[in-house]
Formats: sequence, structure tokens, C-alpha cells
Amino acid sequence: MIPNHSPWIQQLKRTGPTVSINKDVEADIAIVGGGIAGIATAFFTLRNTNKSVVLIEASKIAHGATGHNAGQITSYFERPLAELVEEFGLTLATDGQRAVESGWILVDEIVAEAGLQTPLYRFTGYAGLSSLDQVLLHLKNNRYRVEGGLPGESMMIASEWEYLADIPEEYKDLYTIAPQKDLLELLETDNTDYFASLSYQKGCMNSALFTEDVLRYLVATYKDRFSFYEDSPVKIVRLTESNAVLQVLEHTIKSESVVLCTNGFENFSIINEEGPDIDTNFHHMIAGRIAYMSGYVEPLNHPPTAISYFPKVRLYDGDPTGDSYFYLTRRPLEHKGEDAYNLVCAGGPEKVLPNGASYERDEAYSEDVRTSIDEFFRNNYDKHLKEDTEYAFSWHGLMGYTPNGVRCIGPEPCNPRLLYNLGCNGVGILASIFGGMRISRFIRGEKLEKSIFDPSDQRSEDDVARATFK
Repeated sequence: MIPNHSPWIQQLKRTGPTVSINKDVEADIAIVGGGIAGIATAFFTLRNTNKSVVLIEASKIAHGATGHNAGQITSYFERPLAELVEEFGLTLATDGQRAVESGWILVDEIVAEAGLQTPLYRFTGYAGLSSLDQVLLHLKNNRYRVEGGLPGESMMIASEWEYLADIPEEYKDLYTIAPQKDLLELLETDNTDYFASLSYQKGCMNSALFTEDVLRYLVATYKDRFSFYEDSPVKIVRLTESNAVLQVLEHTIKSESVVLCTNGFENFSIINEEGPDIDTNFHHMIAGRIAYMSGYVEPLNHPPTAISYFPKVRLYDGDPTGDSYFYLTRRPLEHKGEDAYNLVCAGGPEKVLPNGASYERDEAYSEDVRTSIDEFFRNNYDKHLKEDTEYAFSWHGLMGYTPNGVRCIGPEPCNPRLLYNLGCNGVGILASIFGGMRISRFIRGEKLEKSIFDPSDQRSEDDVARATFK
């Protein structure tokens, strides 16, 4: 049996006991979820408003998806930009992409203002492409980036590629040609299936440690306006016209508004006393996928990096989409009390969590999944992997996917006392942090322009008319 053993959880520094809610609480804003989304929402709400905030976590701070991810910071969606343009139009789609990329600046603001020492690595990352369809899709995405005023991603295509002449003339300004050996060097692989590479800003950090460090700052800085409770699962969220009341264990939290920063699978009910049902729609808003990762420790002889690999064939049995990819992250890691080591970790395999099923964080890691990751390493990262490599960490985490693959950020149309900052969609760090800033602007009373992140309006036309008249 392989335990669910995350390197990020192992690095957490906190030693004090958890404190469950032990009294009734009143605060202006209640935030449900103690991961990076919840902590970013708390940070910007406390910084940008005079509101008091209480943060509620069902388990332990940073021990959910925040502590069970790949540690990679990227600014893309788990959906091609071209598809978002088709759904939302060029302006809204590229504005959404620009918003997520603003997360880089927001991370820097948090680090500077909180004086954090959490290691954060930023660099040019890469993606390897192996088929004509993949190349054309990314060129189309890049064309939309340029047309929308975003910096273009750099693409290099091998001069030896047999399909080079099949690339439409309209994309000629979006790529360069080089010997295949040059792009394979960027991808750190000897696998000659890859004939194109993308490069753009990426990074990596321990988002669990980041979350823990920000929490420590909030407790010290906002003693009069901030409190938090762990091991305190919410049972009921009751919404009225004037407030929100949360039933947490045997106590209540009364607030002006409540922000859900969860993965969507908590076992609580939402009762809306001032409009249409929210509970059913909310619990069908997020689909679950369990992501699996493994990592090994090596000497500190290569710089930090993040590389994605898009192969020609289905990656593994049970691939929920058929177009998934593997991702690799390498970063320094303290190991056995010393700093001269790298952690190299990879992920890609996912399993769909069926409707109504519960996710067990302590469930053993599948040997079949680790075998598929090992095969990936040996087929794509063989330049560095030793024959006798042993995996120091193998872990899995639950990710919430929205129906359209875009994070849900904003007030619930059926009752704006409820707000959302949720929907990891596989790449959640920057989107979570941007979401925290955006939520703080709603709480401050700003009227924000329409965006691709707005929660969908589930009301009927009659409900909307009555709400407008009222």
C-alpha cells in the first residue's frame, strides 16, 4: 500500500493544535475554505476594506487541494483560449486571460506586504507538442492572444518536421524554425515524438506553505478583525435578504455575506430564504477529479523548471478527456535537513469522482497510477532519471471542475449575500489569488464589468423580472 504522502504538507511549519469553533460568532464576512483561495480572499478583503472576517475550515488550513497539488504556477486555463473566444467573444476571453496573469503581480504584492519568506521560483517554462492538431490549436490560441493585446507565447518548430508545410500562412509570424535537437534540449528530453515547443512564464511554490505563512501574517496584523477555526465543518448556509447564517458544529456564525472558497464537495446545505433554490444548482456546479502525482529527490544540479508534455496517444487507462497531458516540476527542496537537493515531481493521471461519491484523502495511492507516472518519466525525462530512482512522495488531491472550465468568482445571482471563489479546474494558484482580489472588490461595493468568471444566473425569466421590480 502506498500512502497519500505530499511533500508540501511535510514542509508545513505549524506545530500548534487546531482550534474548533466553540462559540457563536458574528463577523462582517464569513469565508468557508482554508486553502489558498480562502486565504487570498481573506488577505485582500482585510487589506481593501474595513470588514471583519472569520475563516472556517472543515479540516486543517492548507491540507486540502492546496496541499495536494503539483506546486506549479501557470496562467493558462484547462481549456484552449480559442474555445473561450468562441463562447465569450475575443474581448471577454482575453480580458479573462489577462486577469489570471495579473495574479503574478498580486502574488508579489502579498509576498512584499506580508514579508513572506516562502520560496517562490519564477522562470520560463515549456510545453512539448507532438501532433499537427496540437500545433495548430496553440497557434490559433496565440493569434487570439495577440489580437486581444496579450503578449504572445513563443513557439519553436523543428525544421525536420514532416508537417511543417501544412501550417497555414496566417500563422507564419507566430513561430520560429530550429533543429529538433534545440527544442528537445528545452524540453529536457530525448523523445523525438516532440516537434514543437511552447515557452512562457511559469513558476513553482509550495502553496500550502504560502497559505500557512499568509495566515500567520493575518493573525498578527488584523487581530481585531480576523479569526479562524479549523476542524469546523459547515452544516447549513442560510441566506436571507439582509444576512447569512452558518451552522457550524453546534454553533452559528452570523455575517453580512459568506464566500465559498471550497472545492464544491462539502456536505452542507444552502437554504435561500429570499429567492430560488441555490443548493441543487451549487452541488451540480462542480465536477470532481482526483489528480495523482509522484516525486523523487535528486542532487541540486539543475535549475527550477516546469514542463508539460502533450503526447500523441492516450496517456493512461481511464483518461477522462482523452487529451490530457503530463506535467513536470523541478524545484529545490530541503531533504534530510539539508538544502542541496531538488524535488522532481510529475502528474497527469486523473480519475473522475462520480456524482454522490465522497473523496477519501487518506485512501492509498494506486500502484497502477504510479507505474504510469514512472513510464512517463522514463519515456520523456530519461536524460536525468536514474535506473534505481525511488519515489520519495506519491500523493493525490481532489480538484473541482466547473462545467465550462473557468473559475467561478463573484456573487450568486439568486442572492448576492453568497459569493464564490471556486473551481480549481486543474490550474488554480493564480486564479485563486486573482479571485480573492476580485471578491474583495465586490465586498467593497464596486460595480464590476461583466467577465467570464461571473456565476451563471440559474433564475427563470420570471424570477429575474420579480427581482428587478423589487
